[in-house]
Amino acid sequence: MLVAASVVFCLMAGPVSLAFLAASILGNFAVMAVIRRMTPGSTARRLVVAGAVLANLAPLAAFKVTQQFLPLVLPLGLAFYTLQQITFLIDAQKPDAERLGLLRYAAWGSFFGQMPAGPIGAYGRMAPQFARLGLAAPAPADVARGLALVLAGVVKKTWLADPMARKVDAVLTAVDLGPVNPVEAWTAAWGYMLQLYFDFSAYSDIAIGVGLCFGLLLSINFNSPLKAATPGQYVMRWHISLMTFVRDYVFEPVFRIARRLPIRPTARRYGVAWALATLVAYLVVAAWHTAAPLPLLQGLGVAMLLIGLQFVRQTARAAPRPLSAFEQGARRVAGQALILMAVAVIALMLRVGDGGTLGRVLPALVDLNALTALFADPARLPELYPNARLPGMRTLGMMALATVVVLACPNTMQIFGVAGASGGWSRLRWRPTLLWGGLTVALLALALIGVTRPVHQYGFIYAQF
Repeated sequence: MLVAASVVFCLMAGPVSLAFLAASILGNFAVMAVIRRMTPGSTARRLVVAGAVLANLAPLAAFKVTQQFLPLVLPLGLAFYTLQQITFLIDAQKPDAERLGLLRYAAWGSFFGQMPAGPIGAYGRMAPQFARLGLAAPAPADVARGLALVLAGVVKKTWLADPMARKVDAVLTAVDLGPVNPVEAWTAAWGYMLQLYFDFSAYSDIAIGVGLCFGLLLSINFNSPLKAATPGQYVMRWHISLMTFVRDYVFEPVFRIARRLPIRPTARRYGVAWALATLVAYLVVAAWHTAAPLPLLQGLGVAMLLIGLQFVRQTARAAPRPLSAFEQGARRVAGQALILMAVAVIALMLRVGDGGTLGRVLPALVDLNALTALFADPARLPELYPNARLPGMRTLGMMALATVVVLACPNTMQIFGVAGASGGWSRLRWRPTLLWGGLTVALLALALIGVTRPVHQYGFIYAQF
């Protein structure tokens, strides 16, 4: 049933998408049958695995590069199931790996709940679940929780992500009509950061909820990344399934190879190996998103920043000084504020793309004189968005509310008690009770209103990757 549903789901995106998916599933399954017959550890086996990995990456790389010149649309889910198939090529050859038949393997490789935008389900983790699929009915409480989580994702998409997108679009469309003031610039930057977060986390909620309805536990993809106090925390909390893939299948292999370099002393060799592995990992993440030069440079910049911060941290450990509780709190708040501003600016650069528009918006972000003059005179508050024609105070209020939801509230994984989520408020934990049933009905009503309102509906951003 899952395979049939996935075929229909993929076919709705077009026969090209279905053809790529079928070729990926059948091709990798056939290659693995050959690999398993070869001597473990042999050079021939390594070459076949390497060739198969490159064959999986070739269509994705070709589309990413071609997109820079032609407006091509990626086959549905190509960027996500390509990485899943790479985990299959590496994990399935291990002696203790679960061996799935073609039908169950196809169900894993094409699961419609996660196909367009993840989360990425590594074969080693998901294969045992698909091996048990259908042997017992999913727990009724998991089905109820999954349906409620799907509705929560739809509400998050239609009531938070899409309204934020409309405001960002209004600001960026009006950039050509006149000078940009700081409020407009920060609305575009901060708003797109929030839109991107709500949009992708909403899809992850829906995917994980759909999985629960079939008794499948997909990987958590978000752990409140905008609450992170350090760049490293932010990176590992955002798109967790992708970063886990990069850690396991890119960073660690590169680190194991690089630590053999003839560098003395050992501590320096391990430091260089870590730096090289980090650099390669972040370039891979940037290239996975797009082959455009600017994001690649941003990935390089983030990697260099993390390497520099790690060097500073290592140097500071040589002369540690105990910090007071106030200093620790101040450092945490300052770190989080800096990360949020950096993420907002990087998000703006990704959203705008056009160099001329970006050249008009970025200077406005730091125009403190214009910002002070704007708020110093209450009569000018209606002029917060002179070109975008947005309601000033209502727009600021909506952004403030969305920011509070992100920074002060538990995330949906914590609320719905998905395995792997930690923290949150126990009183807000989902339970199969009459009260939560009533709240689920409210979510259903909001979801129905959200998807039927006569406004522009946006597709999921990460489905474009």
